[in-house]
Amino acid sequence: MEIPAPVVPRLQALAAKYHAETGKGLVITDGTRSPATQAGLMLRNLERGDNVVRNYANKSAAAAVLAAWKQAKVEGLIGEAMAARMTGVIAAQVAAKDYVSKHMREGAVDVRCTDMSSAERVIFRRMAKKLGIAVVDESATATPHFHLNFV
Repeated sequence: MEIPAPVVPRLQALAAKYHAETGKGLVITDGTRSPATQAGLMLRNLERGDNVVRNYANKSAAAAVLAAWKQAKVEGLIGEAMAARMTGVIAAQVAAKDYVSKHMREGAVDVRCTDMSSAERVIFRRMAKKLGIAVVDESATATPHFHLNFV
């Protein structure tokens, strides 16, 4: 996993402050993503029935990936072939600087939250806000975590 260099100083500051207050470290579960990695995650989410357009801020980019997935299904593609079709769409978006996820712009990381108490979650969000880091609470999803946006 790659932690984007531009976010490291604020992420380190957040980790230090969180540790000082709670005695616990942060577990980073995701960082910068390639088009293939992003496609694989979106494929997993689609296969389990997630609404990817709802889940991503860039609705038009997510809708284009969804359309590629639906067309691949119509064509009978599965596995690697389906992922390759989605990767192609995402790679074209990246080339046009249209990012389905901030993870692809080196502007986001995910932090595990399943081991945080309610009080620790409040502390975490408060500290992130003070550092200018936007926290998207994805703790109620199939893959619970806090998504941190730095851009």
